[in-house]
Amino acid sequence: QETVAAFGAATPSFSFGTDFTRGPLDNSPTSPGGMGQGMAAFLLGIPSSGGVDWNDTRAVQNNYYGFYIQDNWRVSPRLTLNFGLRYEYESPVTERYNRSVRGFDFTAAKPIADQVLRNYAASPIRERPAGQFTVAGGLNFAGGGGQPRELYRRDRNDFQPRFGFSYSAAKNTVVRGGYGIYRISTGQPARRDPIQLGFNLRTNIVPTLDNGITYVATLANPFPNGIQRPVGNSMGAQTFLGRSVSFFDVNSGSPYAQRWSLNVQQLLPGKFLLEIGYMGNRATKLLTSRNLDVMPGSFLSRSPVRDQPVIDRLSAQVPNPFYPLLPGTDLSGANVAVSRLLLPYPQLSGMTTTTNQGYTWYHSAQLRGERRFSDGFTLQASYTYSKLMEAVTFLNADDPLPYRSVSQSDRPHNLSASGIYELPFG
Repeated sequence: QETVAAFGAATPSFSFGTDFTRGPLDNSPTSPGGMGQGMAAFLLGIPSSGGVDWNDTRAVQNNYYGFYIQDNWRVSPRLTLNFGLRYEYESPVTERYNRSVRGFDFTAAKPIADQVLRNYAASPIRERPAGQFTVAGGLNFAGGGGQPRELYRRDRNDFQPRFGFSYSAAKNTVVRGGYGIYRISTGQPARRDPIQLGFNLRTNIVPTLDNGITYVATLANPFPNGIQRPVGNSMGAQTFLGRSVSFFDVNSGSPYAQRWSLNVQQLLPGKFLLEIGYMGNRATKLLTSRNLDVMPGSFLSRSPVRDQPVIDRLSAQVPNPFYPLLPGTDLSGANVAVSRLLLPYPQLSGMTTTTNQGYTWYHSAQLRGERRFSDGFTLQASYTYSKLMEAVTFLNADDPLPYRSVSQSDRPHNLSASGIYELPFG
């Protein structure tokens, strides 16, 4: 259980960029460094962005149960087997008062859709005819609209078998090995917190509605329409239109890791032990973050150098079909960039979710030597040569799968040594 109050920017934050001080065009690059242009915007009292937060609290919990059976079977004086089966159940996270998003309805109708489609049909862009422009989809909320309280579905299939063996191949030689499956937590201990869109709300600073011809929000009056208060889930699929949304994939299951090992231990004269072995690990169904509202690659340039005509077209301003239906958002202006109207969900400024597409794999060769403790002296030394690969992020936003790469946590060589010596006095 955890109760949290996170206030965010309880007093307004302001950012001064180059949006209104660069030129001669609105998509011209900034000057080297850009510091002077940001300072100029500050002196003019015209912020590029900013806002103030009004956040609710959250009280979350989930339950965990674990059961296991295990047995060691001494088959013969030389062979011992180990069998085990573990079952774990971790309930989905819930919020005490259902103050959380629960997934996304990709077909949800919007009350504003008819007006938006009429506006768009009056001045469509050539890349997307009026018949191909849609405004659908919206957030679901826990405990509302027929949705369960749990933030994602229950996973009752977390069976984790384990097996190991030890075999005395000779008087001073032992071969050991094993395999096991281990579940990875996804609940509250793993910081899978509720997504409180609608219960947490930022009132954004919208400095201009006409691309900088006039300014409606300045440092003198940054919130001319007042500060908005959260309305919870009362607006249903209308919640956070014109803003960025995120949600859990309600069908995501539990990630897990498979581990296996095989090694040989040899006792040498002088009480020295030498061990050589192999260990591997593969983690599957890892949670990854993915952006679902990305521009199709067909509209992007394939030029190996800066393609100014494509840049100019994508950043060109055209009539905004959402105007004036979404005040206080980045769709509140009379015009909008062409690139925004090419997104699958143009009514949102971003849409991210979690998927179970991530995975990692690890292989290592290990060498260890130990001088067992006697006569007040012991020494250990080990060396590991390994490689850790991962596929947990997407190279391009519209790629269907994460890309494979060497992990940032990869440490190919690991050498360690330690010892104890008891002083013969004191």
